[in-house]
Amino acid sequence: MDGDLMRVRIVMVKTRKTLYLPLSKEAQKWMPERGDKTDAEKIFTLPGSAYLNIILRTWAQNSGLKKHVTFHTARHTFATLELTAGADLYTTSKLLGHTQVKTTQIYAKIVDKKKDEAVNRLSSLFDE
Repeated sequence: MDGDLMRVRIVMVKTRKTLYLPLSKEAQKWMPERGDKTDAEKIFTLPGSAYLNIILRTWAQNSGLKKHVTFHTARHTFATLELTAGADLYTTSKLLGHTQVKTTQIYAKIVDKKKDEAVNRLSSLFDE
């Protein structure tokens, strides 16, 4: 905890860099109780990414989604939502643990495309 702000410590797989990321109030609602665990102990353990992807694929199929969904899809969704909500590219880059902002720029292009699509939808209001 950092005052009222809860942070999660993660180690990036590719860079082995440790990040301390703030958790939103909404995310905190989903966190399990720590019980008697110390700050150094994990709150929960996830299965390996291969098994998680099997579970996610099953959930996607059962819900009728046609998109190929993986655990990594959550990162893409997070980045796109952050930028759509108005977060700047640099901050989003740091939240993703990117070492270079140019890695994050692909998400800005996605958001720009979404803006273009939204404006173009207005055209249908004026079609006869």
